[in-house]
Amino acid sequence: MRSPAVTPEEFLKKLSAWARGTMIESHGTRFVSVGPGRAVTELDFKPSLAQLTGRFHAGAIIAFADETATCAAMWETNPSGALRPELFPLTLQLSVNLLRNTDRGTLTAEAQIVHRGRTTLVVEVLVFDDQRRLIAKLAATQLAPAAPPAQTRSREE
Repeated sequence: MRSPAVTPEEFLKKLSAWARGTMIESHGTRFVSVGPGRAVTELDFKPSLAQLTGRFHAGAIIAFADETATCAAMWETNPSGALRPELFPLTLQLSVNLLRNTDRGTLTAEAQIVHRGRTTLVVEVLVFDDQRRLIAKLAATQLAPAAPPAQTRSREE
């Protein structure tokens, strides 16, 4: 495993700054912790995240879990803390089981990388309510980009 260029705390501060003005910020995801192969986030219930019955909208839960998976994958693919689009782990596929729902409190998502291949990562995310009841389980397959090789110039002779 590579040695990160920034601490987990510095990485989280940078990630929160990058999220400003995005959907991540607008629905309120908070990045709580990150480290080798893992990440934890939180999301408070608010009416703008609800579906018609007043509970969390499935799309809000899925987006929240995907953001958490991406956070764990970002640490794995680019722990330097620099925002480098060529190293961003794009989500290729999601599989989600929505097991229960709530209309209050805080959701916590815990992501763990369960497979690191040559070109993909598989990240499992468990989403809990504030009573630690399992709300959703997500599996994300993400592109695992590698840093591009150093460019060399050849002399024309």
